Parts: sequence; C-alpha cells; structure tokens
Amino acid sequence: MTQPRRPLIEDFPAHPDGDPGDALARAVRERRTTLGLSVADLAKRAALTEAQIHTIEAGHATPTLPLLTTLSEALRSA
Repeated sequence: MTQPRRPLIEDFPAHPDGDPGDALARAVRERRTTLGLSVADLAKRAALTEAQIHTIEAGHATPTLPLLTTLSEALRSA
C-alpha cells in the first residue's frame, strides 16, 4: 500500500489578490484613517497595545479570528 503524496507549496496557487496579510494590513490602516483614528485611539478601542496595532498594520501579524472580530468591532464607525 503506497502512502499518499504530501502536498507541496507549489500545489497551492498564489492568492489572486496578492498576499491576504498585506490586504488585511492595508484595510485596517485605511479604515482607521478614514475614521480619523490614531493608532493610540484604535489600540484603546480594541483593548490592544499600540505596538500590536503597528504590527498588524505592517502586515507582520497573522490575526486570529477572535482578534479579527475585535478589530472589526473597534473599526465600526465612531
């Protein structure tokens, strides 16, 4: 009995819109600035640190679903 082949990275095409992490980072930053919020304002609304917001907006974080929910709620119109 042969073992199934393990998937390779080449088996998964690139996301059609580019890197989803970069898209998320841009979306968070754009929404924050559209609302006229500073990084400190968003951090306070989301109960996060300013460093965490900077990390997310720089695309250096992979937010979990709970964190995405928190950000979504914090980025609703003021």
